[in-house]
Amino acid sequence: MDKITTEVRAFYEAYPYPPEGQVDCDGYHGPLLLSYLQRTCSKLTRLQLLEAGCGRGLNLQTMAGKQTEVDFTGIDINRIAVQEATQRSKELGLENLQFLLADLLDKHTLPGVSGGYDIILSYGVLHHLSDPLQGLQHLTTLLASDGVIALMLDGSFGRQPLDRYLQALDLVQLRSKSGKDRSPVARALAHAAEEQLFKGNYWQGTSRVDEIEFADRCLHVHQTSYDLTALWQLLNSAGLCFIRWLEPNDWSLQSIIDDQDLLCQLEMLDEISRYRLIERLTYRPKLTLLAARQGSMPRSPLLANQVASSQFAINPQLHLNRHEVNGLTCTLRRRHIDLNHNACCQNILQKAEQLSLGFTGKNMVDMLAEQDYEPQQVLQGIQDLVESELLYRPYPEQDMV
Repeated sequence: MDKITTEVRAFYEAYPYPPEGQVDCDGYHGPLLLSYLQRTCSKLTRLQLLEAGCGRGLNLQTMAGKQTEVDFTGIDINRIAVQEATQRSKELGLENLQFLLADLLDKHTLPGVSGGYDIILSYGVLHHLSDPLQGLQHLTTLLASDGVIALMLDGSFGRQPLDRYLQALDLVQLRSKSGKDRSPVARALAHAAEEQLFKGNYWQGTSRVDEIEFADRCLHVHQTSYDLTALWQLLNSAGLCFIRWLEPNDWSLQSIIDDQDLLCQLEMLDEISRYRLIERLTYRPKLTLLAARQGSMPRSPLLANQVASSQFAINPQLHLNRHEVNGLTCTLRRRHIDLNHNACCQNILQKAEQLSLGFTGKNMVDMLAEQDYEPQQVLQGIQDLVESELLYRPYPEQDMV
C-alpha cells in the first residue's frame, strides 16, 4: 500500500463516510442503470453489483433489502467501516450482501465473479487514489462484457470556489497538521467565505455541515479533480466509453439557455463541445456518469411499434405525491415534473406504481380500457413517459423491480 493510500485510509478511519443517516440511493438501482445500455447478451443468472469504495455501506444495505434479485458486494480500504458494515448486514439478515477489505490499486485484493460484474459503482472514490487511472483500469477488468460502470469524480470547474478556499486555508495552516488540528481554523475560515466565495453556489453552507462531511470537503489528505477533457482521456485510457450522465438535464443546453436563436446556433456544436460550454457556464462540482466498455452504445430509443410488446416498470428514482389541490406531482432526481395536463399519463403511473413485477404495453392498455382510454392513447402515453424517464425498460431476462 503506497503512502497516499495509507494516508487516505487513516483519514477515513478517523472520519468514517458517509455520516450516519446520510443515505442517497438514487444511483444504486442496478436494473435501471443496465437499462441505459444496448445489451446483446442474455443473462439468466442473478445480477452482480460491486461498489468500489463503499465506506460504511449504508447505501448498499438499504438497496440490498429492496433488490433481492441482485447480489451486492462492497469493498473499501477502511478496516473499521468494513467491519462495521459486515456486522450490521448480519444483524439485518441481508444474505445478498457482502463487504470485503480491498485496495483498488492492488488487483490481487479485488474480488471477481464469473462473467464479471454487471454493475460497478464508484462514487467519489477514484479522485482520492494516488493513481486514478490504474484504479479505473482494475475496475474495467472486473466488468462484464455488457456491464456498466457508474462513476462520480470531482469536477475542476465546479470546485473552483472550494479550491480557492483550500488555498486560503493552506496560507493559514500547513497541511501537515492533522485534520482535527486544522478543523477549528478551517470552520472559521469557511464561515468567512459564506458571504463571498461560497455565496450562491454549491458550496454555500459548508461551514455548517456535520463534522464528517466538513472533513471530507475541507480536510481531505488527497484529491484530484477533472475537467471534461481529462475525464474523457481517463475513460479512454481505461478502455471505457461514455454512455450518459446520470442526470442528463444537468447537461442540457435548454436547462440554462432560453434564447431560441442562440440555442439553434449552439446545437450545431458536437456533443463534447456542448458539454464543455455547460461546464464553463455553470457550477457542476460533481461529474456523475455512466460508462461501459469501448464499443458499447446507449440503449436504442423505444419505437412506437415496440411499445405494446415491450416490458416496463416505474422508475425507482421517481417519487409520486398526491395533493387534493395540485393533483399528482412527480419528482425525479430532485427535478419536479408537472403531469396535471395529462390524465392518461397520470393513470399509467398510478397503475405502474402498484405493479411490483412491471407490465407490458398491452397489459396497460387492458388495464385502462375500463376507463375508456383508446389503445393508441395509452401506448403513446407510455412512450412519452419512457422518453421523460418516468418509466424505464428493464431487460426481459431481469426480474423487474
